[in-house]
Amino acid sequence: MNDLKYDTEHIYTPQQETLRVLLETMDLSSCYFVGGIADYLNLRSYYDMPVNDIDMVITSETMLEVLQPHMEITKYKSRFYEYEEMDVYVGNYWSGERRIHIDFFKRSFFYGSTSTSQLLGFQVKHASFETMKRFHNTHVSKLTSKTLGPNYEWKRLYKHSRKAGLYNLITYKEQKKEATHVIT
Repeated sequence: MNDLKYDTEHIYTPQQETLRVLLETMDLSSCYFVGGIADYLNLRSYYDMPVNDIDMVITSETMLEVLQPHMEITKYKSRFYEYEEMDVYVGNYWSGERRIHIDFFKRSFFYGSTSTSQLLGFQVKHASFETMKRFHNTHVSKLTSKTLGPNYEWKRLYKHSRKAGLYNLITYKEQKKEATHVIT
């Protein structure tokens, strides 16, 4: 099955509508998908990954001006997981009765490596397999109740633990397959 057909069958319709607005409106050469979209693109050939909210890295808030006719966007100061302060622009796109949440993280550079993939027929940049694997594995210890105290959210810890496990399992299987080829 090609990526476009897979995407249209596996991404919820409101998220597809939201992604199409982003993909058709924004300059894709200057932004990167991170978070759930990056996980989806990295893992879609192994697992069915749901796409809920959308996270992107942008280099300038002026990139968002083209989206203002389509959604409301509000700027916040965010302390991302309590260790990194940055500007985050939160977009809310309405697809019928459903609100799709988009976080645009303003950064002048991207932490980690990127890959390029097809998403709904568009070529996009996203955080690479290794970058997302490292992110999830690193963040598990930062999301415990002991570390976060009253800000602890078990669902967030579970989500990162589960995704770290998926990335680690794929890496293990690939390493095992390579080792088997070396032995024979």
